[in-house]
Amino acid sequence: AVLAAGALTGFGAASPAPAAAASAPPAPPCRTDAHGLQLKAMKDTSDPYLQSIQFLSKNVGRAAGNGFMIGTSDGGCHWQAIYNAGTLNFAQMQFLTNTTGYVLAQVAYGKPNTLLKTTDGGSSYTWIPTGAHPFDRIAFMNGQTGFGFTRAFTYKTTDGGKTWTKLPTPPNTRYAHFMTEQKGWALVLAPGGYDVKRTVDGGRHWTGSLHVKSDTVVGGMIYGTDSADVWVLLYGASGMSQTSYAVYHTSDAGAQWKQILSRPTAGGGPAPGPVVPAGKLVGPAGRPTDMAVVGRQAAFLVAGSGALDALQFGRSLDDGKTWTNLPGAAPGYDGKLSFLTPTTGYLAVTSFEKPGIYKTADGGKTWTKLFSLPARS
Repeated sequence: AVLAAGALTGFGAASPAPAAAASAPPAPPCRTDAHGLQLKAMKDTSDPYLQSIQFLSKNVGRAAGNGFMIGTSDGGCHWQAIYNAGTLNFAQMQFLTNTTGYVLAQVAYGKPNTLLKTTDGGSSYTWIPTGAHPFDRIAFMNGQTGFGFTRAFTYKTTDGGKTWTKLPTPPNTRYAHFMTEQKGWALVLAPGGYDVKRTVDGGRHWTGSLHVKSDTVVGGMIYGTDSADVWVLLYGASGMSQTSYAVYHTSDAGAQWKQILSRPTAGGGPAPGPVVPAGKLVGPAGRPTDMAVVGRQAAFLVAGSGALDALQFGRSLDDGKTWTNLPGAAPGYDGKLSFLTPTTGYLAVTSFEKPGIYKTADGGKTWTKLFSLPARS
């Protein structure tokens, strides 16, 4: 089945180069509103809001939400609708090139995610069957080889999604992340805490690398683009609009781990890991919603809470040696990140309130608004 949404301009289709002007007028300032777009929301989801963001370069990027996908080819100064049919609820997108990409999307509100592929930049989509396995996340290495993740299991395709093979993962796995076809990491719920395990043979064998004691084991996330340089986020309990959490990092494939952040809260109790003296290893306030890692150079964390007025932000620019918390990034309480370099990054505010897109050119010290949806009715 193919789901299409009208003509596409500038994304996936070549267009003739404009004739050179004798003297071009000065460019108008970039807009910060909805850029004149009337975006359609999926039925039963209220007003349009954002859910994902991905930039392929400093100029070309996309953002998507509950019924629409928009794109920019000039770093966010101008945006256009790529898909605006109001019939796909985009949970995640992964474009490999400016034309070819995979997305996870609901075809009806409340339904499981469907895997779709586009070859025209996001204007139309072809359904890719995944059997009885609705994925929560995807990670494609290229157009043929990729991974699909459910809450507990990992599946792999080597033929562009035509067939899927279940990979062996440790019992009670709650998050897996593969950096190559053979090398990956798993977060496992263990007695008394969390185990982090590693495979170097595509999941056939797993080796314990890190155990973190925790009163509450609810899950977490694993990030990294280098299989030996890995960041692990562990959640503690939540309460009173607060969530406790910890972040660990290794730069030598797990031979040594360093605790980077530890944030206990009054509502969520102690953070996973050893008790840290007050004021030490403090991370951004709120529940972490996303992390972005740039090679072995930088890591960025965004966190939010309905009790806070703005998303909180922190970073390491030296591969975990030091960590700095920065002022609030943008209004809202949930966000997704897309960083290209240690200095250039984009943030999509994905909360229902004040959805928008922001850019930083100084590693998160300051953020500039590029796009915002109207206030909820």
